[in-house]
Amino acid sequence: MLKDEFEHFWNYSYRGSVEKFLKGWMTTVLKSCIPSLRKFVNTLRKHLDHVLTFIDRSLTNAVGEGLNRVIKIVKNRASGYRGLDNFADMIYLTVGDLDIPAQIPSNLRTL
Repeated sequence: MLKDEFEHFWNYSYRGSVEKFLKGWMTTVLKSCIPSLRKFVNTLRKHLDHVLTFIDRSLTNAVGEGLNRVIKIVKNRASGYRGLDNFADMIYLTVGDLDIPAQIPSNLRTL
């Protein structure tokens, strides 16, 4: 029940409301005898300022992690590049919004 109640955290958009919710929830968890949740609350207390910043800004590292995944795929697909410039070019071609056919002059296009 406590774990399901914590899911309400993601619905808050005002810092004061989430602080009140978390303090009440953490107090309830600490009164319980569930070691894993008590450990989670201790971790949450250490990082509470950062958690509350998420409510203010709603920023995550998801975009950065996604780019890292794409770069890793590009690296594995090629089994290595001769130089860093070639690797960087391939990353830009894969991740960037580059329309390659539009970059070719019309008199050199075959299609």
